[in-house]
Amino acid sequence: MTSYRAVIGLAGHVDHGKTLLIKALTGITTARAHEQAIGMTQDLGFAHFDDGQGNTIGVIDVPGHERYVRNMVAGLWSLDLVLLVIAADEGWMPMTGDHLRLLKAMGVPRLLVCINKCDLVSPDELELLEETLLERVMDESGMVPDIVCVSARNGDNIDGLHAAIVGQLADVQESQAAREQGAPRRSREEAPPRLYVDRVFTASGTGTVLTGTLQQGSLKVGDKLRLYPADREVQIRSLQAYHQSVDEIGAVCRVAVGLKKVPHKEVARGHCLGSAAGDCQATTHLIVRLEADGQSSKELRTSLRNKEVEVALGSWHGRAQLIYIRGADTEDADHPGLARLVFASPLPCFFGQPLAIIRHGSSELLHGARILWCGDISPARRKALHALLRALPEDLAGHNPATLQLGLNGYVPADRFDAPPAEAVQQGDWMMSQSWLAQTREAMLAALQAEPLSGAELAGRLRIDPEAIQPLLLALKAEQRIRLHHDKWQPGGGESEDDLGEEALLVLKLVRDQGKEGYQPGKLGPGGVEIDPVRHLTLPAGLRQKGALQKQLRNLARLTYLIQLEGPIYYDAELYHHMVRAVLAGQRVGDLIDMGSLKEITGLSRKYAIPFCLRMEMDGWVRREDNDRRVLRLPEGNPLADETPA
Repeated sequence: MTSYRAVIGLAGHVDHGKTLLIKALTGITTARAHEQAIGMTQDLGFAHFDDGQGNTIGVIDVPGHERYVRNMVAGLWSLDLVLLVIAADEGWMPMTGDHLRLLKAMGVPRLLVCINKCDLVSPDELELLEETLLERVMDESGMVPDIVCVSARNGDNIDGLHAAIVGQLADVQESQAAREQGAPRRSREEAPPRLYVDRVFTASGTGTVLTGTLQQGSLKVGDKLRLYPADREVQIRSLQAYHQSVDEIGAVCRVAVGLKKVPHKEVARGHCLGSAAGDCQATTHLIVRLEADGQSSKELRTSLRNKEVEVALGSWHGRAQLIYIRGADTEDADHPGLARLVFASPLPCFFGQPLAIIRHGSSELLHGARILWCGDISPARRKALHALLRALPEDLAGHNPATLQLGLNGYVPADRFDAPPAEAVQQGDWMMSQSWLAQTREAMLAALQAEPLSGAELAGRLRIDPEAIQPLLLALKAEQRIRLHHDKWQPGGGESEDDLGEEALLVLKLVRDQGKEGYQPGKLGPGGVEIDPVRHLTLPAGLRQKGALQKQLRNLARLTYLIQLEGPIYYDAELYHHMVRAVLAGQRVGDLIDMGSLKEITGLSRKYAIPFCLRMEMDGWVRREDNDRRVLRLPEGNPLADETPA
């Protein structure tokens, strides 16, 4: 068999011999001194053993007493196999059933029933117990487990238990390999690291140390990771696996991680260590799919209304408000299907992650569930989201949660997909559904037809991410359907300001900032190009070179962004045309306009009014007659433009 790493756990009723069984299997006593004194495991215990082929198998001992079920569920996260330990002389007990239901709810993939204390009953009683347990486990979990009978006290059949564990783990590895070969997904070690914290302590010379099961990915000394729910960066100072210092370790493995400069009080059980490339989210709201074999009934929903429940997720355990979601397709059904969980503070979680919903103050499992949505959603969009969630496949293992965002918003970052999903196209750095893209393009054009808008204004009006709308604007511009003018997008083709270089945009801004005074290069001072006298704006080095500023001004005038008057004085083209329309408003072809009226209308002094009139003459709007100007033509849209002159 190839090399592998695995972690198993032992669960079952209190005093059925789990801790003694671990010692017989591994030679390690997991119980602490105070636990040995009272004869009861209260918190998680840890051990390991060799499978005989050089592979180390981690072992987690979980408490069996109902009082410590919160600690018990923290040890069930990411186990490859669980031994359900049942004492031969007592058989099935209430906590046996509770543990089994919690195992399934937390997503444990494999179960091995271990009948301990088999030396205390006769062979006939043992055979009958095996049949009874097999039937009961199948009825309550749907699993068909192997059963191994041992006596931890005198060592009977411990080798057989060892062989059964190794055989089960071999099947797990083969199944995992088959899945990885059959689908374009990364192996567990290649995936982003994921480790839920189950213990935190301070070690002399190391500082804060956290322990947990590395469920996927690999860790290396010096790695910079993210610690959730704080979403803060941390760096690995040291690594230990099964009491051996290592520089690097891969999943699945029990590991102790020393962190640099992280206070002990900032890490707790239930926190998660991952990477920025992972899909961990810290949230106070979840939408989950309730498993079909959990409790249901309208009576249950009514009894839990406005009451708190307890939730076990990863190694985290705490309270939440449970809100059943009733849709048209499930309103009259016994099983509610979807539910919302609301927490007092953020917790780290993942799409598709299993969790257990437990009645507050007891060990009774209310529901097993799977996370379908992390985060809150506005009431107006809940109906659409719930429809998408109900349409998800039963098996979430190969489903990309980014398809939910694509279906809900119409777009999602393209790097969330290895290949474009059906009915989607890539636009820049975004993947967009074709139907949404077509509707949004038309909505953008309609909005811009009503009034020019900046990219940010358009994104806000259509409720689209400003970064996502950018490739759509560029695509419409390439089709000559819109252009950017005065930082506003408007219908029509032609020159677009976003095609200008940085220096050209700066010069354009300088001219526009001068308003009706116009922009005169000579006003910049000796040498021409260093400081703008109005804005006191230092120009970049490229514009300080001799002639560089004048070259940009002439080029912008050629592109019709600027209008050059005599002087030379440069005006913003839109301002110039606005003043021309103001001067000609109410005029007919052939009318005379005196200079006084022109100065009053434009607000220009004589110094600027004369160059302005000369430019109007050059453009064919008027002709000079003594001190007046005769109107030669009118702008399009002028109500008098089509009238015959008197």
